This record gives sequence, structure tokens and C-alpha cells, in this order.
Amino acid sequence: MRFRRRPRVPFTVTERKYAAALRSQQRQQDAVPLLSILVAEQQPSIEQLMRDRITAWDRSEQEWRDKRAQDWRRARRFLAACKPTVRSALLRYWNEHRWLPGDPSYLLDVLHGFKTGRLILSNGIVRPATITISRRDMTEAGSAHKPMASGWLGRRR
Repeated sequence: MRFRRRPRVPFTVTERKYAAALRSQQRQQDAVPLLSILVAEQQPSIEQLMRDRITAWDRSEQEWRDKRAQDWRRARRFLAACKPTVRSALLRYWNEHRWLPGDPSYLLDVLHGFKTGRLILSNGIVRPATITISRRDMTEAGSAHKPMASGWLGRRR
């Protein structure tokens, strides 16, 4: 099954992030000038703040990876529950359409579309369900007379 890898990117402490943290702490102190000394005492050091951000980044990345793996498993469970002919048709549709990124959310969207009827299986091929409108209905809908526009206070122009 097609999927897109996402490289692991560590949190890097740069001079800009360091300066932004200093500005943020200074703004917090300037917000209450009479208590600025008390606020400054309660603020963590910039080094501690950066360590906390690194920890939060790592935790957030792992949660995101776990969620993505959970979505892949959910999609595979759905495919495993399908009949072999339906499963092979859905996988063929997924693998042949390169504009769908190899991400579990897109695969789940395809599977949801199949389940709800937006995608249909006909002659072993999955295709979008289309709604056809007769030419007569289309011309009648487009030729409906619209009321004349009126200006301020209902005056006709």
C-alpha cells in the first residue's frame, strides 16, 4: 500500500526562538508594571523554557505519529472486512490515483466515500458517483426570472 514517509525533525533552539522567548517574558512583565518584579521571579529561565519546549515538541511529535499509525490500522481493518473483489478495487483506486497523497487521512476519506456512496463499484472499478441532470431541467433552472433590483428604500431605478 502506498504511503508517504515523514522524517523526524528535532526541535532546534535558534537565536530567534531565544530572542522571542525573552520578548515574551518582557511583555508579561510590562503588562503589570507594579508587579513586574514578582512576575519576573515566577518566570522560568530561558534555558528551562527551551528544555520544556523540546520536551513538548517530542511529546507532540510522538502523539502525531501514534495518531497516524492508528489511522493506518483503522483503514486496514476496514479493508480487511471488505470482500476480496471490493478490497482489490479500492486498493487499485487508491494506488493508481497519485494526486491523493499517501496519507492515512486521504485513504480514510476514500473509504468513507465508498461507504457513504460517493464512490461506487461498477464492473470491478471504483469511480465517483455522478448525478446527471436532464438538459430540460438545467435550462429551466437557469432561466428562472429574477426579481428586479431595487435601490434604497425600495425605489425602482
